[in-house]
Amino acid sequence: MLPFVLKTVDEPFLRLHLLRNQNSVIDVHVETEMYIDESIAVDESDRDRNGLHRENRAIMKEAEDAAYKAFTTFLRRTSEQESFLPTEFLSQYPYQRYTLILSVTRSYELHEVFQNTPDTSRMEHGNSIFEYEGYELSLNAKHYVQDSSAYLVSPEKFTVFMRRVNDVESIRFYRSKFIDLTENAPPPFHLNAQEVIESVQQDIASRESAVPIQQLLMFPPSETDTDVSEPTNTCPECNGEVRRIGKSFFCLECDWDDLPQLARYSGS
Repeated sequence: MLPFVLKTVDEPFLRLHLLRNQNSVIDVHVETEMYIDESIAVDESDRDRNGLHRENRAIMKEAEDAAYKAFTTFLRRTSEQESFLPTEFLSQYPYQRYTLILSVTRSYELHEVFQNTPDTSRMEHGNSIFEYEGYELSLNAKHYVQDSSAYLVSPEKFTVFMRRVNDVESIRFYRSKFIDLTENAPPPFHLNAQEVIESVQQDIASRESAVPIQQLLMFPPSETDTDVSEPTNTCPECNGEVRRIGKSFFCLECDWDDLPQLARYSGS
């Protein structure tokens, strides 16, 4: 999934009326050469329909990759330096999902973290989605992003127009500039990739070390260490005395213990 809107047009020039301001008109030139494919020298009449369809899809994929590469160059020039994650700034906007663009190496490091804690991420349209500080971040990996950099982008903030021109021996793609057509979206942010990795690791570690609230309510921690043979609380079933053996609690007056109780709470 692309972190920008890609629209295909037939003409090298178009005029847009912005929705946020009916009196605002911008002229868009789709003339920047972006990608050239020269693999069509063979006569198309010699190819079957499925072969042409696959080839066109492959050519379009290459054109999209070229647009993505141009987008990362655009981000390097225009994004604002910020720490991860600028929640105070993001809270001023209505968006809850953003695209996080990293190098392939840094993306692999994050995936290693997610593999050890599979509940922290999910797959959607081929991208890993994970939650951080109340926001959903879609992870994109690209070879042409530096290992030291990461970019945070609102996925529909920028639009680029692409034009395809079929020549005798090649297919040429042209693009416009990346244009902000949104009404209320934050600017793109340039982040430190190492800070992103460490922050996510710390966030996941804090989730794993957190004690379930049901356990805290049933057996609140004491200020001083108690002997394992001393009662630590009362039984939730009969209010009888409870003793702790190892990490488990057992009632002295009925058959209750904490193992099935905790299992039941954790599954609710």
